[in-house]
Amino acid sequence: MAFMKTLLSLISLLSSALLLHATVEGPKTITLSLIHPFSPHSPFYPGNITDMEKITLLIQGTQARMHHLFSTMRERNWNGSSEVDDIVAPVQRSNLFYVAQVGIGSFSAFTGRKDMPYFLVIDTGSQLTWVQCEGCDPCIPLQQPNFPYNRSNSYKPIPCGDPTCPTPRQPCFESFCGFRIGYGGDSPPLTVGAIVRETLTFTSDFRGTEAYNNLFLGCGFKSYNYNFPPEKIGGILGLGFAGNFNLPFLNQVGKKRFSYCLSISEHPNSQLNIGEGAKMVGPKVLSTPLLRGSNEALYYLDLQDISIQNVPLRLQGSFSEGSAIDTGCPMTILVSNVYARVRIGFVQYFAQFHIQPFDSGSKPREVSLLDLCFPIPHGFNMFPTMTFHFRGADLVVQPTGILLAGSNYVCVALQSGSITMIGAYQQTQFKFSYDFELGDRTRGEIGALRFAPQNCGSPA
Repeated sequence: MAFMKTLLSLISLLSSALLLHATVEGPKTITLSLIHPFSPHSPFYPGNITDMEKITLLIQGTQARMHHLFSTMRERNWNGSSEVDDIVAPVQRSNLFYVAQVGIGSFSAFTGRKDMPYFLVIDTGSQLTWVQCEGCDPCIPLQQPNFPYNRSNSYKPIPCGDPTCPTPRQPCFESFCGFRIGYGGDSPPLTVGAIVRETLTFTSDFRGTEAYNNLFLGCGFKSYNYNFPPEKIGGILGLGFAGNFNLPFLNQVGKKRFSYCLSISEHPNSQLNIGEGAKMVGPKVLSTPLLRGSNEALYYLDLQDISIQNVPLRLQGSFSEGSAIDTGCPMTILVSNVYARVRIGFVQYFAQFHIQPFDSGSKPREVSLLDLCFPIPHGFNMFPTMTFHFRGADLVVQPTGILLAGSNYVCVALQSGSITMIGAYQQTQFKFSYDFELGDRTRGEIGALRFAPQNCGSPA
């Protein structure tokens, strides 16, 4: 069945574990090529694993993310924003990483290039970019040397108490401007270090390099409880909400928008753009406001209702806590009362074809962590869409962004939780642009999310 094959290939992506290989098209736009982690071209290629093992990674990653966000939502950092960092789920549970290769520092005698390249986890919920530095103890295990900051020609320390220190509410690290990033959970990953100024360089396969000088960079000297299995990840590239703060990467490089497109397949590349190239226009482009929420580093939307195959569930008023959108969350989480009604909607849809969900005793063993699964007769292809009705825009998710497939069954890729968050599984085959030059500030809008359907594996 063609649909089943498409779903099975999609499972490979739906860990949202895409590798970003950094390239730059020019001074106005930073362009990052998205490479699937299960591709043999990825440095994080896990070898041949089964579709069920990929499903398990997806489920466990979502559960860990949900636990992390809920358990740390009350924590605050130096700007009054939450200390939640999007990578906690993949760090602790699986290989669900967005990663960019970024050059750091300036080395006149460094063989082959002027900087040192590191893979940094892309984090849309963090305002701090940091790399593990030489002299760390304890350290995250790496297969390459930690960043030798003292040998970099562009390294500039910031003394403790200096008025340019972007983290004045954080304790100093020894005699320098300091940072402390905690990730929540029972045995939380934690990094402590100094804020410095450095040069970050994005390399291009076609047009050389683009360097950004004098940026704030965290130099990690103490890291606890991390579990990066490939031992190739050196730190974090923070793309969280910038606001008026000096620390976030977007503000430092002077960019007002970024966009990404998550491919349905692990073979073609797609892109993440930061800058002018992220602008979206056209008759098919829809727009909804970006809002602040309980976690000020995350991006929130005004979700008003949900439909299953064009049948509204009449959920108005059910999203009082808001709905975040997160590329790092493998699949969508719905607050428990909303999930219960969405579940009924799927059951009612399949009932018209005389298909009833598995009960707890008959559900396939390999998908025991998923709540709602249906046996699928041979040749059946009447699968539903799911529409998220945002203020001013409807995100119509096709069946390949909703269902996980086995040999003779499908499961709904949603989970119940304490928050509502649109995950990466439901974002595939759309291009999304986060544009902070748009939005009505008098109504509390921080920007606009623009989106349109797109084949993310082909140039756009």
